[in-house]
Amino acid sequence: MKKIHFSRRKFLQTAAVTATAAILPSVSGVAALNDGNVSGLKSELLPKRRLGRTNRMVSCIGFGGGSRYCNWVAGEDILQKHIDHAIKLGITYFDCARSYGNGLAEERYGKFLTPKYRDQIFLNSKTMERTYDGVMKEIEVTLKTLKTEYLDLYCMHSIDSMKDVDVLLCSSGGYKAFLKLKNEGVVKNIGFSFHKWNDAARKSFDEFDVDAILCVINASRYNGNEDGLLPLAAKRDVGIIAIKIMGQNALIGNVSGDDLLRYGLSLPISVANVGMDGFSPLESCIEVGKEPLLSEKEAKKIGLKLNFDPKVTKLPYFTG
Repeated sequence: MKKIHFSRRKFLQTAAVTATAAILPSVSGVAALNDGNVSGLKSELLPKRRLGRTNRMVSCIGFGGGSRYCNWVAGEDILQKHIDHAIKLGITYFDCARSYGNGLAEERYGKFLTPKYRDQIFLNSKTMERTYDGVMKEIEVTLKTLKTEYLDLYCMHSIDSMKDVDVLLCSSGGYKAFLKLKNEGVVKNIGFSFHKWNDAARKSFDEFDVDAILCVINASRYNGNEDGLLPLAAKRDVGIIAIKIMGQNALIGNVSGDDLLRYGLSLPISVANVGMDGFSPLESCIEVGKEPLLSEKEAKKIGLKLNFDPKVTKLPYFTG
C-alpha cells in the first residue's frame, strides 16, 4: 500500500502544479493534466494528459476498438455518427489491433475515423506477430486498412509469456522490426501490452525500449501492475494506457462502472482506454473524465466497497 500512496500523492501534486502548464513535461514521468479538474470543480472540457516520453497530449479517455466495438452491430451511418460524436466530445486517443475482429476494428477506423480526422487524433494499433518478417508484413496491411501512412503508436500485443519475449528478442525477432519502423518514421512511438505483472512483463519492461505500455489497471489490484509497473514507468517516463478498468464488466456490482473509471483515472496513468459500443457508454465515460480526481481516501473506499475476491469473481481475461 505504501507504493500506491506515493504514486497517487505524487500524481495529484503534479496534476495540480501542471494544470495550467500542461505542455511541459511532467515530473518523474507522471501524467499531467491540461485542465484544472483537481480543484474540486468539474471541467467543461475532457482533460488531456501527457503520454509519457511521446510528449503528446492525449484525451484521458481512450476510444477502445476491441471486442465491444467490433461486436456492436450498427449501420454505417450510425458508426460514422458515433466516431463524429467521440471527436466532438473531445476524444483524441483511438486504439485498435489487427486481431480485433480479425481486422474489423482497423476496417471501421479506416472507413469512419482516419479519412476525416487523421490529423486530429493519436492512433494506436497492435500486432500479435512475433517475428521480424511477420511484423513487417502485418504493418503494411494495418496501414493500408487504416488508410494512413503512419501510426502514432504501434505495440507488441499481449506479451504474457517468456516465449513471447524470447522470440521477439531473437535474431529474427519482431522487436528489430519495431525499432526499424520507428527509425524510419512509419511509427512515431512503440510499446507493448500485457495483462499480469510477471517475469515476462518485467523482462519486457527491462529489454524493450518503449514509449508507452498498455496494461490492466483496475480497483481489484489483482494483477500487480499498480505496485509492480507504475513506479518503474514513472522513473523512465513511459506513458501508461490502462485497459480492463472495469474488468470487462466483471467488477461492476458492488461498485458502479463510473466509480471504477474514477478510480483508474486517479492513478498515474495517461489514458483510460474503454471499449465503446454505443452512444451511452461514450457519453458516460466523457462525463466521468471531466470529474475531479479522487483523493486517496476516496479511492480506498471504492476498493473496500468492491471487496474483490478472485475466488468469487472470475475476471474474463488472462490471469494465469
